[in-house]
Amino acid sequence: MTGSPWTAMAPGAALAGLALFQPWLEQRMVTHMVLELPLLFAIGWWSARSSAQQGPAWLRSINSGGLSGLTAAMVVSALWMLPLSLDAAVLNPVVGWLKVASVLSAGWLTRISIREASPAIQAFFVLNWAWMTGAAGALYQQAPERLCSTYLLGDQAWAGRGLVALAVAGAATWMVLAFREPSSRPRIDGAG
Repeated sequence: MTGSPWTAMAPGAALAGLALFQPWLEQRMVTHMVLELPLLFAIGWWSARSSAQQGPAWLRSINSGGLSGLTAAMVVSALWMLPLSLDAAVLNPVVGWLKVASVLSAGWLTRISIREASPAIQAFFVLNWAWMTGAAGALYQQAPERLCSTYLLGDQAWAGRGLVALAVAGAATWMVLAFREPSSRPRIDGAG
């Protein structure tokens, strides 16, 4: 890993800072789903910033083309969109810690795996994630009753709007980065 010691410690410092605001972030469904979870993912992504880092040997042996890592990240993303999972993360500290660990790992795995993935594989995962996130957002907006017992119905609708916006922003960002001219195209993993 290159850079100063501060650069190496930055993801940990960001995680510690996020932990200070976690109770506030989990008070509302919209901040839980649209701020906390993406921030945890981003910190995991950030921790895998070294272009030389491709993960441990065992991961490289099972992550051909980035498929295993991207699949695991999709499963984690789907899990934390479920109302039951959100309730459990708020009500049970052990599940809350599992949420943090799994979403951080999903960000780390995505960055490592996207380096290995072809544009077609990237498109498959990014666009399926966007569809899944947008569909969950639409369902949260249209549900006539509360889906999460820890959040109010109005907050559920705002979370749904936020998820739709997050899906559009994620897909648009990937498309802008993926379809630039090859000579000016930065690496999608942000390493170069």
